[in-house]
Amino acid sequence: MKSVFNTVDILFGHFAHGFIIVFLYLALSLIAAFSLVSIPLYFFEYDAGLSDLDLSEVGLFIIFIASVWRFFARCFALNWTKWKALKRFVFVVALAELFCTLFFTLYLIIELIDQGVLGVAILDKYADIQSFLSILITIIAIYASTPLPNFYKSKDDATSNLPDNESNNDQPAAMS
Repeated sequence: MKSVFNTVDILFGHFAHGFIIVFLYLALSLIAAFSLVSIPLYFFEYDAGLSDLDLSEVGLFIIFIASVWRFFARCFALNWTKWKALKRFVFVVALAELFCTLFFTLYLIIELIDQGVLGVAILDKYADIQSFLSILITIIAIYASTPLPNFYKSKDDATSNLPDNESNNDQPAAMS
């Protein structure tokens, strides 16, 4: 009877683990997708085309594209799989968005405590700065999470890349 409960417990544990992993990937993917889609929507908020952009928005958009390109270029240069690179990218973008949302929510809570009621004016008061900082934090997070090669290589790493016959020639001959 004890082994039956143990088996059921293990099966339920695997089911819960699989369900939570799928839910986590789905939730983080939705948050990252929403965050990435909202970036161009922020830049073109008035539907006026390129005349809608000011110099800071153009610069921010160029830096965003460059940081995303740098992220994936470094991932593929280090022979990461597409899945591993995409998982890290989604995780970083979602974490940056959740970080920004946390501070915006704390700001709204402080405003609610001070004023007793929240209106649309409070949301519009810092909307541009909040969007700008959110995109800037996302860019910094992508740039900081880009995988980098080792800063230095030790001598052991250099000799391990040589073929066997070349690395054995450097060793003194054994005495018979």
